[in-house]
Amino acid sequence: MNKEVYRFAFDEANAELSAISGEYEQLRARKDRVEKVVEALKPLAGIDTGSGERKSSENPTYSY
Repeated sequence: MNKEVYRFAFDEANAELSAISGEYEQLRARKDRVEKVVEALKPLAGIDTGSGERKSSENPTYSY
């Protein structure tokens, strides 16, 4: 009987791990797409893609 309980727990954990792995791959693909969009929008935002700095003389400041 103990073997059945352990087998069930193992199967459940394995299924959960598979689901997590699938979600991770979806998130990684989404991250790649977002990074490509950010790179494509940099020229429109006035960011020099070579140095990563803004073209304007003022750099924005942020306070939290």
